Amino acid sequence: MNKKILFASVMLLAILSIAGCAKPSGKTEESVQTSSSIATEPEESVSEELETSAETEQPTETTTQGISSEPGKMKLDFKPGFHISGDIYNPLEIHARASEYTINADLSNVENLDQFSNLTQKQREMIAKNGFVVTPTDSEQLFYVYEDNTYKKIPSFVTTDSVLQVYHILYDYSLRSLENDYFYNDLIVLNNTMIKQLLLEYDYAENAEMKKTIMTMLGYFGVSNLALGESLPAEFPQALEKLVKQEYDLISKAEEVEMSPLLGFEIDYSLFKVRGHYTRSEELGKFFRAMSWYGIVPMPFYDTHGKRDEASAMKAIVTTLALCRAPEDSGVKLWENIYSTTSFYVGESDDITPYEIAMVIQKVYSDTPDINEIPEKMDAFYDELKQLRKAEIVNKTPYAITQLQMRFMGQRYIADSEILQKLSEPRKRPIPTGMDVFAVFGSERAEELLDEIYQPKQLWDGYEANFNALKEKFGSQTIAEQTNNLYNGWLYCLKSLTRRVGEGYPLFMRNNAWEDKSLSTALGSWAEIRHDTILYGKQSAAECGGNEPPVGINYVEPNPEFFSRLLWLTASTRENLGERGLLKDSMAHKLERFESMLEFLKTCAQKELNGEDLSPEEHNTLVTYGGTLEYLSSSIAESDSWHLIESDTDKNMAVIADVHTSNGRYLEEAVGTAAEMYVAIYQNGKVYLTRGAVFDYYEFISDKRFTDEEWQAQLKESQQPQRPPFVNSYMDEIGGSEVPVPDTPYSSGC
Repeated sequence: MNKKILFASVMLLAILSIAGCAKPSGKTEESVQTSSSIATEPEESVSEELETSAETEQPTETTTQGISSEPGKMKLDFKPGFHISGDIYNPLEIHARASEYTINADLSNVENLDQFSNLTQKQREMIAKNGFVVTPTDSEQLFYVYEDNTYKKIPSFVTTDSVLQVYHILYDYSLRSLENDYFYNDLIVLNNTMIKQLLLEYDYAENAEMKKTIMTMLGYFGVSNLALGESLPAEFPQALEKLVKQEYDLISKAEEVEMSPLLGFEIDYSLFKVRGHYTRSEELGKFFRAMSWYGIVPMPFYDTHGKRDEASAMKAIVTTLALCRAPEDSGVKLWENIYSTTSFYVGESDDITPYEIAMVIQKVYSDTPDINEIPEKMDAFYDELKQLRKAEIVNKTPYAITQLQMRFMGQRYIADSEILQKLSEPRKRPIPTGMDVFAVFGSERAEELLDEIYQPKQLWDGYEANFNALKEKFGSQTIAEQTNNLYNGWLYCLKSLTRRVGEGYPLFMRNNAWEDKSLSTALGSWAEIRHDTILYGKQSAAECGGNEPPVGINYVEPNPEFFSRLLWLTASTRENLGERGLLKDSMAHKLERFESMLEFLKTCAQKELNGEDLSPEEHNTLVTYGGTLEYLSSSIAESDSWHLIESDTDKNMAVIADVHTSNGRYLEEAVGTAAEMYVAIYQNGKVYLTRGAVFDYYEFISDKRFTDEEWQAQLKESQQPQRPPFVNSYMDEIGGSEVPVPDTPYSSGC
């Protein structure tokens, strides 16, 4: 017997048993194929229960206000899309002519070498060779290194990593604030509205196939209700409660791939493990599970053999009808606001949305469709489906449903997931690497490291053709396409870190070691954005008032194009969230202050590349850079001081995200605690040694999906995995001792 038919038969017996072994009330349309989802026949007892509920129910104002006595016209004025305003980014014209200098093999021409008696012989040799060296520390934030510089009167090297960390905090806190303060409660209202509307649709439906479909979708939104911590409403069909609770139990356990009790196809329930910033509160955890259910579970239009799956298609139609016929304020408006705002952060759904299906329904059935007549025009419906876009990220797992599908709030298309997906192959190269992403984005060094270390072309003969096609696709994108949401804008900033530089740039930037370090910065920041968007992305500081600051030499990483891009992205974040009414005045002021700092750093970087020395005033501003970073970081996190943040997890910069799945193994991208970087720079006609803070990047394969708490615990117990091999060109992993404290340290009053 066909597995789907067998499953449907088992589920039918289960429903009949729960419902008191009642007989079906209608005849299934012969033309409709059995779906891979649940195929339960509607029963008289369940129908009677629903009718009784509809007659006796006293709806609450928040969930049923405005619901008609019978389904009517669809509300179609909810086209999703966060329309980004503002000017398109305009790249800088860079003419690098930084001063030339040399570094003696014994560092004897380094003016302030006596300040760094902590450096080992190996570290000194790496500075002489490459102009810099990186060592690990146990500092839980980058700004701690800069505050230590201020105290010890150590010249600072302001890294791109340090401002990327601030933007990560800004992005993560603003997103979670929206989720916690607005979207969680909105999702409860929306989900309850969907249940109420589906109850009405069921009561109105006479066609047996449609009643069965509505019953399944009631179960779908019932699962979401439990995930949100809500009880099932009194009028919810008892025949479905057992299945809904079984489904929710699997979501709560979040362990492995299993057959869905409700839907009849396999689901990777490990994806429901609460992680990312969603571990920080109970409400965020509930929001994560409910939105994951919306984003992961498909309503496919074709079966695994490419044949029409009309029973499943009708689930998408029923869901869309319920959304569009529900009260507007608690239906399409809530859906659109949640979807469009998160799209501004992450991007559009990779799969078909209810809005797109609503347009098809209107064209085929009119904007006042009779639910009982839905099966009659499926040929026309499928003709229109052929015009819809196809998903770009198509999983290659045995249990994945890869055909055209709708998801209620689908996971988003992100370029790096498409790259990882298309550069992996289940048997020959099941797990890709983050290096693939930046090689596709144009990094020459990333391509070299792929050939030298990872050797994908030797593992899989299809790699090169796929790589070249992806490189051509992304290489031809316009700036507008690369910056059409915050996620893409963030990636656009990272791309500026990985380009190869030549003559006119400082000595320490013109070698493979610096390119490897810059790739580590880009990959570390990429790990942070994947962490911040783990729910949405589709897989594959204190004011200072101390003494007069000491006169010193400081330096900004000379990449003005990077600072210019991040400045544009921050301003775009502020302007667009503000226009939609989603930005508090206090946060807007913090963003403006961050923009001022980025403008200052861009100016410093431009002067350095022009061969100009920084002014005494600019040096003085950089002396207290650590305090400025802490102020910005803690204020964005809505705290007067970083030490007052309640979550120990949030205090620690170490975060982790799984980005690809293969046979119960997961590709994890992570940053650890801060690493420090010693750089020999040239200012005022002399060579000085400076210190800055950078990401400590990790990439490894795990047999479980990590939370931040689990990752931070491993780091504290010194059980972290090996770092990627390419870091050996610039990093001394053994580390070293602390920079000594001078006889008269500086107190900034921070």
